[in-house]
Amino acid sequence: MNTYIECIGCLVKQAVEIAKAHVPEDMQDDFMRDILRTISEIDYSNPPPILATLMYSKVSELTGVNDPYKEIKSYYNEKALGYYPEMKDIVESSDDPFETALRVAVAGNIIDFGIGTKDSIQIGKTVERALRESFAVNHINELKDRLSAAKNVLYLADNAGEIVFDRLFIEQIGPERVVCAFRHAPIINDATLEDAAQVGIEGLCRVMSSGSCAPGTPISLCSDEFKDLFEKADVVISKGQGNFETLSDASREIFFLFMAKCHVISAEVGVPTGSFIAMRSVNQVS
Repeated sequence: MNTYIECIGCLVKQAVEIAKAHVPEDMQDDFMRDILRTISEIDYSNPPPILATLMYSKVSELTGVNDPYKEIKSYYNEKALGYYPEMKDIVESSDDPFETALRVAVAGNIIDFGIGTKDSIQIGKTVERALRESFAVNHINELKDRLSAAKNVLYLADNAGEIVFDRLFIEQIGPERVVCAFRHAPIINDATLEDAAQVGIEGLCRVMSSGSCAPGTPISLCSDEFKDLFEKADVVISKGQGNFETLSDASREIFFLFMAKCHVISAEVGVPTGSFIAMRSVNQVS
């Protein structure tokens, strides 16, 4: 997926938030000029997470802050863990625990500081919507069929906090056959192995770094170990917009689970903004 001009607004918004939080006021003008210069020189034929990686590298260089969302990530991990007992009861008491857990996991994708703000991240209301509304793209049964015969599943995590809801879904898939991949280093509020430990996924299934420092999974930036698993896994489940943006053209079957949280992604998929998505890719090798 290429970068749309509308994506630039999201990057600038993030830069402003970081400037206010981490840059002295008398240096903010110069900071923003440097960031805007960096953004203006980026190749827009790349997916948005590549641009974000370059911008955050510049942020780190200019501020010395390598993880500007560290406290927010920890906060939302703990906040989501507070929902875990109730959500687990809902899943286990439902007529279809698999689909219920999947819907809860997709609802967790609302925790996204690349797109949203604290005011827009309404976890409880989003879970309620996901449990009652139809998915705009619904390939849940196809995923269930693929998993029925799968011996190994690669699960691509997205954001901190969200991964608590992924944990519920992984429990339904069967943790013994799941490898859950996380970002190699902090970027925005994307989940790393540190977050996996905080929410209990590290002790639930095998976890690994994808090797990618981008807020997505561009295969060219991933480790050889990850590339091998990505190619050989019976099923690949991809959470979140960033993973969709970097893997939508991948030459294998992937099941994308996410919310369409901006009109760029909505237009790309052909659904209304705010829609819930469980989509099987169509680029798989025959």
